[in-house]
Amino acid sequence: MAIGIGMNEMEARILADISAAVTASNLNQAYRLANAAIQRGIRHRVVFNARGLALQAAGRHKEALDDFQQAAMFSPRDPSLFNAIGLSQMGLEKFAEALESFDAALAIDPNRPHTHYRRGLALAMRGDHDAAFKSYQRAIALMPDYPEALASMASIAARKGEADDARAFAARALALRADEPTARYALAILEIGEKRFADAEQRLRALIDGGRLHVQARAGAMGLLGDALEGQKKYAEAFAAYVQENEELRRPHAARFTEMRAADTPHHLMAYFRDAPVENWKSKDDGGSFAGAPAQHVFLLGFMRSGTTLLEQVLASNPRIVALEEKGTLNGLGQLYMTSNEGLDALAALEGSELARTRQTYWDRVRSHGADVSGKIFVDKQPLNTVKLPLITKLFPKAKILFALRDPRDVVFSCFRRHFRVNETMFEFLALDDAARFYASIMELSEIYREKFNLDLLEHRYEDMVEDFEGRVRAVCDFIGVEWTESMRDFNKNAPSVDLRSPSATQVSKPLYGGAVAQWRRYREQLAPIFPILDPWVKRYGYPPE
Repeated sequence: MAIGIGMNEMEARILADISAAVTASNLNQAYRLANAAIQRGIRHRVVFNARGLALQAAGRHKEALDDFQQAAMFSPRDPSLFNAIGLSQMGLEKFAEALESFDAALAIDPNRPHTHYRRGLALAMRGDHDAAFKSYQRAIALMPDYPEALASMASIAARKGEADDARAFAARALALRADEPTARYALAILEIGEKRFADAEQRLRALIDGGRLHVQARAGAMGLLGDALEGQKKYAEAFAAYVQENEELRRPHAARFTEMRAADTPHHLMAYFRDAPVENWKSKDDGGSFAGAPAQHVFLLGFMRSGTTLLEQVLASNPRIVALEEKGTLNGLGQLYMTSNEGLDALAALEGSELARTRQTYWDRVRSHGADVSGKIFVDKQPLNTVKLPLITKLFPKAKILFALRDPRDVVFSCFRRHFRVNETMFEFLALDDAARFYASIMELSEIYREKFNLDLLEHRYEDMVEDFEGRVRAVCDFIGVEWTESMRDFNKNAPSVDLRSPSATQVSKPLYGGAVAQWRRYREQLAPIFPILDPWVKRYGYPPE
């Protein structure tokens, strides 16, 4: 209802005061007034929206979402409420739900540039950068002087290596707002790519000192500053920047993940599988052939930052290979079967129609990502699906396993300095010792699996591919049953584009180079505390000692 209609004069005055506080951006006052109104029993869109805005500004997105949804009950056709709901869903990292909310707002009013921009942000966080770019373009078509949208386009272009476009978009954004942070960040990416490290350092220090960055953006700028310092061989300063980057990310997430650690999972599985009878995991049904089946099914596993993205891009450049990069095809099944002893017992006993239905769930998810695997070699790349090898071997006993290896010291350091947005797994990489212990536990678990299961597995060493690219790729091709093609030599030009959220995105868009081999040596002093944790795996995989 409108203010003043169907209510007494006191209530109308309270709602008017709340609206005035929101209009004046005095959200603290709006919160106090709205809270008092709710305690008085006043139920109105204005009240819930005002309190929601204040909670959202304070980062209390779950509470804000509840208030916005209450407000929407009074105004179900208000696009601004769907916008607010979408923003809090993004704050809770519910990007698919946020996208639905922004789409609902645009269905009501398709000419809201801010909604198109926020829709682009949600798409970018989901990894769909082409669609995000189009949303930013639509926002600019509606509002040409939109610095944030232009800057976001610059960032995407910079990550793709499209330097001219990135500079043009950044220049337009900075002409509108001289301190636009995303545009300045995009230019720093270009400068590092061009080895203008001192220029990038200067730009990034000014950006960080400017104080306009939210936590995630500040952490990203600190990580990029570390790269600029490394390019100048200022290794101690670079390491300090990476440490600060991780501290920025760790603080707001510590309470969320302290009690729920990804590192606990491999220890639970080790305890279970050390005593698990081998015969329980031999499936009588290998899935056979079916309509749309691949010629060969391959899982690319190992550990993050072990060269899996590079190998996936090389393989995907072969026309007979379809590769799917980290789409979580086993996520729900893993939660169902691998998070408790009861679930693991149920997985071991899986046979017949239930096994067939579970396999079909996997293939339905593959198809939902647009992968046409019929008659092709299908490569499902997700490094930490190493943990889910019992699920893989039960569902697909004929699948081939490519197990990616890289010097453990390089792997752990790379995980420490580069990551996606923080989740349960990425939280393990925000402290160096945690990252080393997590790596060691995953590798120990993989050894137990390899002893327990009859895996058709090939170890693929990143350093060997750098030294003898064609020879090692041919060996992989022989293993998975496909012929080498010359297109694989030009993988950086021929393969489908990598997800720009990936820490590997800028590297795999370039020809192969050896600069990532033995990077740990530059940081020997800083990494020394984790060497005792990693030494057994350095020896196991045949890497040279210190």
